[in-house]
Parts: sequence; C-alpha cells; structure tokens
Amino acid sequence: MNRLASILSMILLLSLPVFGQSGSDATSADYQKIYKKVDRVLVSVQYKAEMTFMGQSDDIEGRVAGLSVEPAGTIIFDGTTLSGAHFGAEAYGAPRVEKPKSIKVTDYKGNTYEAEFIGVDQFSSIAFCRLPDSVKNAIESAHFDTQELSLGQQILVFWMLPDGFEPRFQMSGSRITNILTKPEEYYLTGELTTDFIMTPVVTTSGKFVGVITPISRIGSRSAPFDAGESFGVPVGLMPIDRFNELLSKPPAPDEFKRGWLGIALQALDPEIAAFWHIKVPGGIIVSEVIPNSPAEKAGLKQGDFIIGLDSAPIDIKDDADLTVFRKDISDLGAGGVMNMMVVRPGDSLVDTLEITAVLDQAPTSASDAPSFEEKNFDMTVRDMVFADYNARSLKPEEISGVIIDKEEPGGWAAVDGLRPGDIIMKINDHKVASVEDCKPIFAGIEKDKKREVVFMIWRYNKTQFVNIKTHWE
Repeated sequence: MNRLASILSMILLLSLPVFGQSGSDATSADYQKIYKKVDRVLVSVQYKAEMTFMGQSDDIEGRVAGLSVEPAGTIIFDGTTLSGAHFGAEAYGAPRVEKPKSIKVTDYKGNTYEAEFIGVDQFSSIAFCRLPDSVKNAIESAHFDTQELSLGQQILVFWMLPDGFEPRFQMSGSRITNILTKPEEYYLTGELTTDFIMTPVVTTSGKFVGVITPISRIGSRSAPFDAGESFGVPVGLMPIDRFNELLSKPPAPDEFKRGWLGIALQALDPEIAAFWHIKVPGGIIVSEVIPNSPAEKAGLKQGDFIIGLDSAPIDIKDDADLTVFRKDISDLGAGGVMNMMVVRPGDSLVDTLEITAVLDQAPTSASDAPSFEEKNFDMTVRDMVFADYNARSLKPEEISGVIIDKEEPGGWAAVDGLRPGDIIMKINDHKVASVEDCKPIFAGIEKDKKREVVFMIWRYNKTQFVNIKTHWE
C-alpha cells in the first residue's frame, strides 16, 4: 500500500503544470513576468547548528528555501530542523538543536550574505533571520496581499532545485483543493511535497498570498499525517491574517514573552462529557497542574473541565484541536488574563466555577539558559530550568545547582564518572547555584593545579560524590 501511495504521489506531482525560464510553458509573457518577480525575493538559506543528544554534540547543516519579507532585511525560512532551539522535550535525554552557529543567505544573483538568527515560531516552524543593516536593502522584499481564495482557484507554487542547478527554483501550477474551517481556517493545495515548504504562493495575477507550510503543524506536533496513507506529507497555505501577524511579531525571545498557564491538557471528548451529564460543545480537561504555576495560583485543579473562555464556549473535542488553544495562551503573552468557565466534577456533584488566571512568561528553555564550557574538565554546565525540575519531580527550594549539559568522551569528567544530566550542587567545599558561581571556582582549581576535585551531585534521586583526578600539563 505504501509503495502504491508513493507511486501515485509521484504521478500526481509530475502531472502538475511546470513553468521555468526555459520550459515549454514559459512562452507566456505573464508567467515569465511572475517568475522573475518571485525569483528576486526567493533566497537559499544555508545554516550550521549543533544537535545535543545524551550529552554528546554533533554539527548539523541544512540548505532550505527562504523568502525576503518586510521589514527590509528579514528572511523567513523552513525552521523544522531548528525548532528544538526554543521548544520541545527539553528534559535531559531528548535531542535538542542549538541556535545556528552561522546562517548564509544567497540571492538570485548569487550574492551571499551573513545573517543573524532571530528565532523559530513554535506553531508553524517558520524561522526568522535578519541581514546586517549595511545590506538590509540588498534583496527585494515580497509584499503580501489579503485576498479571499476560492475552492478550485489556480495558484502558482515554487520549489527549490538541488544546489548547483540553474534556475534555482521551479514554478508549478496547483489549485486550492479544500478549505479547512477547523481547528482553524487553512487552504489545502493538493498533494504537494515537502520540497515546497516555505516557498511563496502567488495568484495567476502575480499577487503574493502566503507561504506553504505543513498542514500537520496546525494539529498535534507529535502525530502528523501518515505519509503512507495520504500519499505524502500534506502541505497548504497559512491564512494571510495569521501569516501577517507572525511577520509583525517575530518569535525573538527578548522581544516578546510567550504566555504560560502551567497545565497539561487533553480534549473533552463527547463520551467523557456525557458521563458527567455535561451538555457542552467541547472543552479542555486539566490533566495536570504544575506547582506554583498561574493555573495553581488561580485555583485550577487536576480533573477540572475548562468549557468557556472570555464568555465564549470552547469547541474542542479532539486532541488535534489543542494546538489552537495553546497558541492562544502563547499569544496572550506574560501578564495576559484568561477568564475561564470551569466545571469541576466531584463524587456526586458537578460545580461550575468562574476562574481568572494571569499568565506568566513561558519558562526559559534549556537552549536559552546561561551556560559555561569548562575546557579542562571537557564539559559544559548550564543553569537549571523549569523542564529540569519538572522531569525530576524536584522543587527549586529543595535542590539548587547546575546541570552537566555536555561532555567530551575521554575528558576528565567523563573518565572519572560525571555524566550529562547530573546536577552539581557542590565543587569541593563550594556550593553552586548557577554558572556564575562555577566560574571563579574552576578558575581557582586551575590556578592551584589541584590534583583531585570532589563534586557533590544529585543523580537518580539521591546525593552522590564523584572524585575527579586532574592531569595538568
């Protein structure tokens, strides 16, 4: 079945009309004009980053399609691989992609520019970078028009050819094949492949109306569409109002603080609602409340049903719809207010409550935490973040220290028994609570050329002592 699906997907893709600078359909003056217009704002983005897994790091490289947008000097590109830089499973043991070490942007003339990484939007995986002020106007920018698209309407889409090909991009015809209304409006554009991600969509009159993103981004990130059953990864057109909002508020950590409620949640499906005789179109089940979170401070409890928000019912019956709710919380930002209608099931009664929560700033990620590379011991330590405490069921007031984030095989730390994920609480007789505490301690050890260093660590829910022998040259 999967092999047949792949064959049908390829046939469908090859059946799309293709337009290029030298193709048979390129004789149309309109297509030539549109191609040249789009080609001027399309770029290729090459990046180098570092992926950390189980305390070991490896360099990764990527080449993806990018697009120059307003304000001048802003480049957006496919950040799927880089999305671990700001979100995801951040407890020790999960892969994490660090911020890119370098980003190079190449325009249609072959000019290459160094760019500064800004961030990745966690809901669409659109990444942002910025050209230096000295060259920010070197590449023309795409201007997007608000336009009502209709079912069956013809559009033009672009995909990037392998490195070394000329022209760099190919233009293909497609159509709006469906218009989703739930969990939010989204335009399906047929069975395009992931090669089209983050390339622009243009009408036959030459108007930019958005970019292609994976449809699975609007649902559960952990449960994307099955490529074998759907003849490939479905992609489509993000609504223009949402896209323009994203462009106006790039996900730079220091510029916009994402809102955080502090609950684990699942959809209130009809069967659970019927069991408690609750007649609502849908809602949110609070499956966990994080200690000291805005949710706990507001009075939310495990097992509560959130059925309304700001006097409007919550029409969520499936876990795939939860992303929209999470996005609404994030967009409210730190200090945002959530007025919730809550149903609280009891032994025999069901209470209806009005609960107001004031959102906090989303906790700092492991990638954004201050870190320090101790080269003598061949390890990197960082400050502890919320995910570290949550994964270990610890409280900040009970345990303080720094996390061993990375280490080199064969280094002093690795050879004598320190491990990534260990919490260092003391170095010799010195308590540590942050990487700033560690720096002068390690400097003193190097100055005195101490032959042994004792680390008091927290591992497997108990305190242990590890004696590290040094080998100074």
